[in-house]
Amino acid sequence: MSLSLTLGPLSFSPAAMPAVQVTRSSGVNMAIANPSKAVPFLSAPPCQSSKLAGAETGFDPLYLSEYIDIKWAREAELKHGRICMLAATGYFFQEFLALPGFPGYTPNGIEAATSVSPESLAQIVLFMSVVEYNSNLNKWTQDTMFTDPKREPGNLGFDPLHFGDNKASRARLEMAELKNGRLAMLAFSGECKARARPPQTTSLASRPLQVSNPDLSWFRRCAGMIHQTLVTGKPVWASLQDIFA
Repeated sequence: MSLSLTLGPLSFSPAAMPAVQVTRSSGVNMAIANPSKAVPFLSAPPCQSSKLAGAETGFDPLYLSEYIDIKWAREAELKHGRICMLAATGYFFQEFLALPGFPGYTPNGIEAATSVSPESLAQIVLFMSVVEYNSNLNKWTQDTMFTDPKREPGNLGFDPLHFGDNKASRARLEMAELKNGRLAMLAFSGECKARARPPQTTSLASRPLQVSNPDLSWFRRCAGMIHQTLVTGKPVWASLQDIFA
């Protein structure tokens, strides 16, 4: 019993307990291992490493490329961009250019979609269907469209001027087509929205452009044209005529 009383205090003495060394922890590392080039505070989406023209910027904040095949999405983007480049240009030129005696002609691009004959619209739809069928050969989904490794997104084999034969300029032309297509999609959407908006009369649009300072005349005329086109729905060509009058 005397032995147990002697060893009891020693078992609970501080010297018997192992010393714990407290160290200051380093700061929390918030750096992303593989950041997106376009949005550095987000991780890089799969499209950034796809090696497609323009995709190396890594702009995909919704990470759609994790669920959608990037080649399939690029195919759709190029086709929509090409259509909108034609549409944005045609929307402007049809205000003052038309086939002689064509029935249902109107300078309003929104009304033109319904003023032409059904046969004309059917001809356009038939042409688009033939192009789509010959370019995809019954491979429509993202699971089947690019089963052939040689299949390139947007490459329909239509190059009558052989621009693609020059490998030095091919990459630059592909990037130019992509950027112009994206811009055309925004432009055509803005044109349709401006023309579909009901006409309005405001003090700025109804007041003639009277400029007292000749140095600002060109700027004010351009600002007036943009306002007339987007707010009042005035045709673009008529607004340009006001500038160069």
